[in-house]
Amino acid sequence: MPRSALREREVRDRALLDLDDGPITPSNHADLTAVARLLNALLASMIVASLQYDHHALLIRAPSDRLFVEFLHACADRDRGTARLLGTRVRQLGFVAAHDPEHLMARSRVPFQSFPDGDLVGIVTQNLVGARILVQTLQESVRWGGDDDPTTRRLLERLLEEKEAQADALSAQSALTSRAASATGPLGSTKAHP
Repeated sequence: MPRSALREREVRDRALLDLDDGPITPSNHADLTAVARLLNALLASMIVASLQYDHHALLIRAPSDRLFVEFLHACADRDRGTARLLGTRVRQLGFVAAHDPEHLMARSRVPFQSFPDGDLVGIVTQNLVGARILVQTLQESVRWGGDDDPTTRRLLERLLEEKEAQADALSAQSALTSRAASATGPLGSTKAHP
């Protein structure tokens, strides 16, 4: 019998084991409990980040900042979509996605912070810090997972790319906001330039 036929039979036999495991086959070498715990921490972080983006967007009232408000709402929508993807992967791995609001903050890597109305510098800085925390967390997660669970690794790599783009946009906004704040004197009056 040719080697390829033996290989096909072996793959089929392995696929017939534990059919209740769905997409998880014996070739997945990851510690699935640890992967699910990591994904639930990321899920909590994305939910908290999305709530923070929406909350901050509602605090900004200046008509001149309308585009940034729209950007924050878009970031919130993306992070909620990311949380759904993470929850779906947790379920595929045979675990329950942890959405319980009572425990979200305890699992989240991103702290939630509110600001007085109009503190654009604080809002931009806090969201940039949150995005950078998630970039670091996703980078470490990709390295930790290695090749043991390729599907989860690809998901994390895609999310890392999206979060890096968010951090880049927030960094650019931070530079603009800092320049605008330094050009404005007390009570919002423009400083005189020599």
